[in-house]
Amino acid sequence: MNPEYNRPVYLWLWSGVILITLMVIIGGITRLTDSGLSMSDWNLIMGSVPPMNEVEWDKAFERYKEFPQYQKLNAGMSLDEFKTIYLWEYLHRLIGRVVGIIFIVPFIWFWVKGHFDKRLLKRLWILLFLGASQGAMGWIMVKSGLVDVPYVSHYRLAIHFSLALILFAYCLWLALDVKYHSSLKKGEANAIPYKKWMYAIGTLLWLQIIYGAFTAGLDAGYMYNSFPKMGGEWLPPTFSALEPFVANLVENPGTVQWIHRVIGTILLTTVLSFWWKLYQSDRSSDLMKLGSSLLGVLVLQYLFGIFTVIYSVPIALGVLHQTVAVIFWGVFLALWHKMKYRELYAEFS
Repeated sequence: MNPEYNRPVYLWLWSGVILITLMVIIGGITRLTDSGLSMSDWNLIMGSVPPMNEVEWDKAFERYKEFPQYQKLNAGMSLDEFKTIYLWEYLHRLIGRVVGIIFIVPFIWFWVKGHFDKRLLKRLWILLFLGASQGAMGWIMVKSGLVDVPYVSHYRLAIHFSLALILFAYCLWLALDVKYHSSLKKGEANAIPYKKWMYAIGTLLWLQIIYGAFTAGLDAGYMYNSFPKMGGEWLPPTFSALEPFVANLVENPGTVQWIHRVIGTILLTTVLSFWWKLYQSDRSSDLMKLGSSLLGVLVLQYLFGIFTVIYSVPIALGVLHQTVAVIFWGVFLALWHKMKYRELYAEFS
């Protein structure tokens, strides 16, 4: 560990990583409970306080009844049922506000106190921009489901989830930079070993993330609740039900779930092969430890995915499946960072 690293800034960035992870978890529950359209207005300040009495709840419920989700899907919903879905969307937005405060207020304080050098300050402005973009995309996504079609587009959901993971990654990477080489200049990093393996894993991971969001957005996990076959076949019976055929790859729920399974299996095979490569060449290194963690987390993720499908997407399993995906992404980034700056890690260990 670098004895001269800026510990307050490091802890601040890590608090952001933890809160973003929590927001992803609550976002997953919000999606699985179809709660995302329960709050039809966006008031940055006033919206931070939920209804406090029956009159306010009735007013919020009547407002919800004006929109397509109630009219086309939830007609006859009771007030208590509305309170449940409202709660999850409220918590999701509340955590978003907390994340904004945790980022902006300490940022100003650290900036005034001179905790940032010029390079770090530029990167932190990018971090704040990513956070604002994530919040804006969340509202765009909700707004799209309040007009005519009472669903959130799976394309917008994929963008929203991807932005959250990019924000998570950037915050985590900055935290590691602050801890191990805050004064390091551009160009002083090491050549990355196993670069092709890391690129392959990263590419497969992002394809899996996108198709995971598609699967969630299309409710594809509720179809073909068996594994490894789907409807008794290796290809789902609805594999090519749409025209043109390319639409099946991104809009056919059965085909999207099948692609999600296939990419997950290829990713698991690739990470296992990468782990074996590490085991043969760097068995006692720190890279091997992180590589083993990467494999272990992915095996757990794969199993959660199987059980999520088999049991028709119970909320607990669905959320665990998504949460472990975020953990896998974090371990992958930590491994990449350590490969890139392994000499500094060795120096400060």
